[in-house]
Amino acid sequence: MPAQQHPDKVLRFTKGERISHWVHAISFFLLLFTGLGILSPLFLPVENIFGGIQVARIIHRIVSVIFMGVVGAMFFIGDTRYHWEWLKSVFTWTKADVQHVLAFPKEFFGGHGNYPPQDKYNGGEKINSLITILGSVFISLSGIIMWFAPSFPPALVRWAYPVHDLSMFMMATALLGHIYLALLHPDSRASLSGMLNGFVSTKFARSHHALWYDRINNRQKGM
Repeated sequence: MPAQQHPDKVLRFTKGERISHWVHAISFFLLLFTGLGILSPLFLPVENIFGGIQVARIIHRIVSVIFMGVVGAMFFIGDTRYHWEWLKSVFTWTKADVQHVLAFPKEFFGGHGNYPPQDKYNGGEKINSLITILGSVFISLSGIIMWFAPSFPPALVRWAYPVHDLSMFMMATALLGHIYLALLHPDSRASLSGMLNGFVSTKFARSHHALWYDRINNRQKGM
């Protein structure tokens, strides 16, 4: 991946990475809103947007296949290297990651935490990724059990419902924080362009991901 294609910008996310992100995000939103009416009658008015509860159920099942299938396929189709690198990085923690997490509350509320240079994914992003991965796994497995309930033991089906709901709440909570940081936070909202066109400013890369920026910059120079 080239470090720079413009003097003041650096490529942070490839096209494949951006496709995975937006397919996952859009699918999750559709699953969330089509599932609310199934969760509680209080949300039935939301289902009217989709044409009623029965139509919402159908949409929910179709989108669930996209949610699981498309993002999963991106690990095996196309330029898969960056997907596997992301997955490896999420489960590889360093002292710098821990220091970022400890300093993150200050940054979340508008300040700038004091932490060492970070890699492509900092400690906070790794936690968000872990929530996304674990939430997706549990919500998908429990959803399959609920969908094909007659094929599973009744006790397992009963457990699938609370697991499905708790996974949804966990991911929705993380999503709210993610949206705040991407759209409203004065320091981190500069990262949004990375998921829109792939590029972030070199200023942002140096201040938030200096370890990663220096590595790819040196790689480009052949060092």
